[in-house]
Amino acid sequence: MCNYIVTEEVQPLLKKPLGKLYPNIPEVFKKDISVSDNNLIIAIGDVTTKNLVEYGVIPNLSILDFKTKRDIPVDIPHTFKKVYNVDNPAGTISQTSMEIIKYLSDIDDREVALIVTGEEDLLTIPVIKYFPTGCYIFYGQPDEGVVVVKITEELKHYVNEILFKFRQSPF
Repeated sequence: MCNYIVTEEVQPLLKKPLGKLYPNIPEVFKKDISVSDNNLIIAIGDVTTKNLVEYGVIPNLSILDFKTKRDIPVDIPHTFKKVYNVDNPAGTISQTSMEIIKYLSDIDDREVALIVTGEEDLLTIPVIKYFPTGCYIFYGQPDEGVVVVKITEELKHYVNEILFKFRQSPF
């Protein structure tokens, strides 16, 4: 395995939402997902996690760094049952991040936090790659709302194509 580094070719692909964009969390649950459905929910980002928790939805996995817009602190009003830590530099999907996300996809834990030193935004890609189809991923689209992605086989294929366009580095 190796680190994946964003290239100019990949950047425009990453700006486009991978799922449906909603103005806020309540709209998601009004229209498409029932809170009572036993769906596996993964939150990527601090504001998204905070908004889900405040709405009464505790994600199975939250990937966060306790900051928004790179340096504004975010307080998450929840104590997670298990916490893992990983280094993931900006513009990169680190080998360690890939490995821990793969590990987390294979265990049946709830209320887990993956605390990232660096940047968590790109970790949507390994979540789609490793988590099972049918899972829902929530992530923020800055200044627009929240994107909700349901993992499908087609989406897994698409993220593998995107990963192929990253520059691979052993460091």
